[in-house]
Amino acid sequence: MAEPLRQNEPTIPENLRPIETSTSADVPTYDTYPAEPPRTSGWRPSDQRSMNVRNPQLDERAHKIGSFVGDVVNRGREAFGKVDAIKSDVRRSSGDRVQELKQRAEEKWSNARSAAQKRLEDWRDAARDSANSAKDMVVQRTREARIRARNYTDENPHHVLLGIAGAAFAIGLTARLMRRSRD
Repeated sequence: MAEPLRQNEPTIPENLRPIETSTSADVPTYDTYPAEPPRTSGWRPSDQRSMNVRNPQLDERAHKIGSFVGDVVNRGREAFGKVDAIKSDVRRSSGDRVQELKQRAEEKWSNARSAAQKRLEDWRDAARDSANSAKDMVVQRTREARIRARNYTDENPHHVLLGIAGAAFAIGLTARLMRRSRD
């Protein structure tokens, strides 16, 4: 059986509507809530209850429980404060440690770089010295060869002239043979 539509309520197909259950007067239904409670229930607003009757044992226990809960809460807050302080100390010390490690790494990098540059300069100097000594040796040997050649030509001029003539003859003969092979 279809229920009448209420305002601002979406329409729900019959097969998807919830199954109706019975309700009691203790549980308010939302169509009547807030409303006066049924007269048969023992519920009265707090301003109508009698507050004159006090139980000292109950008050003492409530005071003890409240003090205990307050102490536990305060200890918890102190513990959280200590944990936060430890966290900040760890962050600061880890930050300091990171800075220290970074500084050490930079120092080691700088030392390694300067050592590598020193080695490179030493190798460069050694190579330059070696090249200079090789150049000096070549210059000296060339000078010595020139002096020996001059001394030889001074002592044996005929041999030098015969050698030059023989070389010129060989070059001329080679040129003639090459020209003939091309024609």
